[in-house]
Parts: sequence; C-alpha cells; structure tokens
Amino acid sequence: MPERPINCVVFGAGALGLGFLGPELAAECRITYVDIPAKADLLAHLRSAGRYTFNLTGLSMRPVEVEGVSGLCLDAGEAALQRLLGECDLVFTAVGQSNLPKLAPALAAALEDRDRPLRVLCSENGVEIARGLRRAVEEAASRDPDERLLVGDTVMGRMCKILEHPEPPVRRVTPAVDWAVVAEPYYGIPVEERAVEGFGGLPAAVEALPPAGFAAAEDVKMLSHNALHAALAYLGHLRGVRYFDRLRGEADLMELGRRLLVEEAGGALLAKHERALPRNDYLNYCDSILRRVTCPVLHDPIERGTRGAMRKLQPWERLVYSLRTVAAEGILPEAYAQGLAAAVLVARSAGETDMGFDEVLTGHCHLDPEADGDLLALVGRCRRRLEE
Repeated sequence: MPERPINCVVFGAGALGLGFLGPELAAECRITYVDIPAKADLLAHLRSAGRYTFNLTGLSMRPVEVEGVSGLCLDAGEAALQRLLGECDLVFTAVGQSNLPKLAPALAAALEDRDRPLRVLCSENGVEIARGLRRAVEEAASRDPDERLLVGDTVMGRMCKILEHPEPPVRRVTPAVDWAVVAEPYYGIPVEERAVEGFGGLPAAVEALPPAGFAAAEDVKMLSHNALHAALAYLGHLRGVRYFDRLRGEADLMELGRRLLVEEAGGALLAKHERALPRNDYLNYCDSILRRVTCPVLHDPIERGTRGAMRKLQPWERLVYSLRTVAAEGILPEAYAQGLAAAVLVARSAGETDMGFDEVLTGHCHLDPEADGDLLALVGRCRRRLEE
C-alpha cells in the first residue's frame, strides 16, 4: 500500500460496495463503509477487524479477503460523518437511485470546511445519475457549489449478489452476519473524466474517460448488460426458469440474447459511438457477457433480474432506453420489444401495478402513441406471441 493511501468513503455496504468497490479499491485506498443502523453489526465488525470476505466466482468459487476497511453507522451522529467526509479524497455512492437524495444534506454540509473539491462518483445504474445528485446537493446547500463539488457517473460492470444463509464453501461477509456476497471476476471502474480531473494518483482500477469514451461505455453497459440481464430474466420467468444458468438449455432465448447483443445493440452502438467503440472489442464483449450472465458458478437467480419491474420500466431505464436507442439508429429492436413485453406482463402479474398493459407502455414508459406508434405495435405483437 502507498505511503499515503487514498481515503475513500463508500455509502452502501451491500453487494456492489462489498463485492466490487471494495475489492477493486482496497489495494490503494483506505475505505470506510457508511450505512444505516440495519447494518450496524457488519459496520462494527469492519471497524474492529478491518476486513471482510467476499466470494469470487469464475471457473470455481473461492473466498477473498478484503483488508484496510472500516465502517461507520449513520446513527453515530452528524459530527462523525462530517469528520469522515472532511478527510476523504473520494466518495462512492452505492445506495440505489431512489436513496441518493437522502445523502444530499450531508454532502452539502461537507463542502463548507473542505480546502479541496469534494469528488463524488455515483455507482448506481441509470443515465445521468450524477446530474440528479448534484441538483439535490445544490438544493440542500441553497446555492451552487461550483467547482467545490465534482460529481460524476461511473460504469459498474461486475455482477454481485447477496446470498442469505450461505453454506460452505461459500463464506459469510463477517462472523457478525448470516449472509454472503458473491461476485464475478470483472475489473475496472470507468468514470467521467471531469469528476476526477486534477486528482493525482487515481487508484489503478479507476479509468477516467473523456465524454465520448464514457458515453460509449455507459451505453454498452445499459444496452448490452443491463438490458440483456432484464430481458432474459423476464422471458425466463414466464417459462418458470429459476436461475440464469438454466437458460443455457433454452436455445431460442440464448439466440434472442445473441441477436439483442450483436444485431440490435451492436448495430446501434457501433453507429452511435463509431469513433469511441472499436468493433472487435464490442463483439468480443458480446460473447463474454452472455457467458457471464449465464455462468453456472455465479448461479444468479432469475428473481434478482425480475424484481422492481416497474422501476426498470421507467423511460430512462434499461429496456425502454435501449428500445429507443436501437430504433433511433434505424434498427428494428425486436429482441428488446420481447423483453419489454415480458417485463410488463410480469409487473402486472406480480401486482406491482394495476395499470393495463397498454397504459403501462404509454403512461409509465412514456411511449407516445403518435411518435412511437411503430414501437408500440411491435411490443404489442410480442405480447400476443408470449400469451399464445
């Protein structure tokens, strides 16, 4: 570890924080996890032991120790949190988009006593998450923080999950809890260059990308990872499949995944990001992400992909955003439309909404009957095939 490790605060001691941010940053950073009182036992253990365990998949499952960490429970008081934020170099958020505004008052207060910019990197899924957080901090501070606050988005590429009541060989995060973190071996954290510009000695895992490169990386994650995961989850659920690795036996769904990645997303992304996205790199990624999503060792439950269907059906989220992006490049997004139709069916059957199928598309997904008539018709045809 360098003479002066980088001080990082990670809001959120969950699957992503413990399974990706910690392993990628701990070699060069001193990490303090901040979370709510429900995680008090875990945070106390991190504070006393300075380490935790996660389980890395791949060809086999193996436990990995992450050292150099600590924990702070939010019930420790505002003063303790402000001391922590006053000393930190980087802040990562991993709390989910809906919870981000709750951090705004603490981040706004931390700006007052700092002699350098507060750099916040948002690790939530979605598009322009950082812009929303910055607006929330501005409102909490009642003024524009200017360059004292640098907020940027990131691309979180590693799949991580929580496993309740784990059994050997899977190891618990700490002896203080009865759950484990399981994560796949995928490396690198692309971030918006503007948020870390002027920061000396970034951790090796953090890849600062210029606007064109970051936009391409973000779109690849949304269209070719998040949307693939969601589409296969909803379509698999309708067939009664419980785990993603079981989808390898569903030849037509695997072919749909390939078509989504290569023909639909590939055609759109390579056209939209022609100068920033090398063709060969993308096509190799297509093959690897389909294998990763259906990895038998990860044994990812379909339920993890189907939960929160109405949230994932928002206009800026993985299915609707991807559908529009592909269509905007003149490519028929049939695989995305099948995933979208399946998601609406699952949302309605699970009781997440009492809206009708078409009402979800127009009122929730914001697909306009006039401007998006062809897309609505396509999703409607997919629905009818699924219900046959």
